[in-house]
Amino acid sequence: MTDSLEVALQQRIDLDRYGSNKRLLFALQLTFDIADIDTVAATALTDSSNDKACDLLYIDRDAGRVVLAQGYEATKLTQSQAPAGKAASLHQAVNWLFNKDQPVGVPETLLSAWRELHEALDDGVVGDVEIWYVHNLPESKQVEEEIHAARDAAYSRIQHGYPESVISVSASELGRATLSRRYESSRTPILVADTFQIPVPGAFVEHGDRWTALCTSVPTSWLRERYAIHGADLFSPNVRGYLGSTRSQSNINNGIQETVRNEPRNLWAYNNGITALVHSFYLKGDAVEITGLAIVNGAQTTGAIGSVNSGELGEESHVLTRFIRCDDPETVRNIVRYNNRQNPTQASDFRSNDGIQRRLVSDFHALGVVGYNGGRRGGAEDVIRRPGENQLSASVAAQALAAFHGRSDIAYHEKGKIWEQDAIYTKVFPERVTAQHIVFVASLLRAVDEQKTKLARIDIDERTKDQAELLEWLSLRGSIMLAVEAIGTACETLLGSAVSDPYGLRFKKNLSMPRAAQEWGPIVESLLAFAPDQLREPLLAPSALRNREVVTRSLNTFRSLVVSARKYNAAAYAPFADQVSR
Repeated sequence: MTDSLEVALQQRIDLDRYGSNKRLLFALQLTFDIADIDTVAATALTDSSNDKACDLLYIDRDAGRVVLAQGYEATKLTQSQAPAGKAASLHQAVNWLFNKDQPVGVPETLLSAWRELHEALDDGVVGDVEIWYVHNLPESKQVEEEIHAARDAAYSRIQHGYPESVISVSASELGRATLSRRYESSRTPILVADTFQIPVPGAFVEHGDRWTALCTSVPTSWLRERYAIHGADLFSPNVRGYLGSTRSQSNINNGIQETVRNEPRNLWAYNNGITALVHSFYLKGDAVEITGLAIVNGAQTTGAIGSVNSGELGEESHVLTRFIRCDDPETVRNIVRYNNRQNPTQASDFRSNDGIQRRLVSDFHALGVVGYNGGRRGGAEDVIRRPGENQLSASVAAQALAAFHGRSDIAYHEKGKIWEQDAIYTKVFPERVTAQHIVFVASLLRAVDEQKTKLARIDIDERTKDQAELLEWLSLRGSIMLAVEAIGTACETLLGSAVSDPYGLRFKKNLSMPRAAQEWGPIVESLLAFAPDQLREPLLAPSALRNREVVTRSLNTFRSLVVSARKYNAAAYAPFADQVSR
């Protein structure tokens, strides 16, 4: 297992620029099916010399999820475990990050992360908080104890600051074996290959085009025994597995356990049951024989029941169960995708059959740009393979369009609304939108990302004051989307002519994404010189980017400076303007 994971990591040379955070980002992408990890990394990574033990803070408002992570990459793989001290330092991150009182003595970039987290908590959009320690060594009991202590501290902080919130907090040590298991699980849906005889009260069979299912009810005692023996291997299609149970009455897993203990005969009615992939099934009288078991939906139910002491199970009860047999890989992927509660259908999935999206998919294919799928997510292999440079995901395209056309707040904070709300969707993706225009705006976003990467690669002792200030600004949450919006407001000045319809802007030649970003490079470098002074306030104000009055005021000042400096930058603007069609 480990070898295949390491080979996959070595092949992801696109992640090499993140240094010791490469494995951490790979784990994030693999776990949450993230199409464009670079866009996420530009904001989520907080790793620096003064990162307060927080290498990454990933906030996904659409999915209601927060991940706080610390990473470690050992150069000597003979070590028996990862440093427990780094795991213990997660306490430091938890203490300042989840404290509702604004922290003091932390860098502005970390303060920006704190603000974004507490805005999400205040808005009640966070349902899951996960604490990770990602490394390339064997897992250990000592490290597990440290991260579990950090988990408990985070839960206590959240309960104190947001007592009305219903939030689950979990902790994971993603060492060599666990991350390898996640990787293999993404490639092989069924890891438990045993044959089981299950007593059942009855069953019936359903058929589809490429699948057959047996529907029945299985005893809770049998499910508990499977969890005791096989543990997380049961959840191979669901890389997050069992989240654990807190004592909060609102925690769903705790509720399942209380039902098993106190109302076992009502569990069938209270619970949605489980769905599992199997290699085969046979109905034999009062029993079902299955070979292979991979729970697609119901990991929390299985884990909660499996975590109850055998003496507390009470009267035998049953759980509604579907066993699905399918040999078609694409159908299996869809079964996993649409059943897996920890990988819910995203807002963009509902637009993938939209006429505009179907046209764009075809147009991007004709342009040679890969990865644009109209919002529909691919399978695990689409995430873990090394992406080509001429690639663009629909989610990043939507963010770039929204930001360029004046809604950096939605592009950054609420990208799901682009796909969910008709009023926003039709403004971001009007009928006249073209693949060429999307390349134009998405390559601008990429160029801003690349400018940040370029600055970060300069040795800290060799950075000029201006470079250090710009890098610090680009590290603020939401800055990259704001930069795209700001440059979008200055397009008439850049091009030296009126732009009647910004959606008509495109490069005259059909450029690849890397080549288009290269065209934007001198423009981005020139205009971002104004950003640290003129575009700071919108990122530091309460509800960063959402205070449109502050954003508009800052953008007007930014645009005025671009106008006043145009004659000094004509040498950079003119070649760019020659490449652009209005």
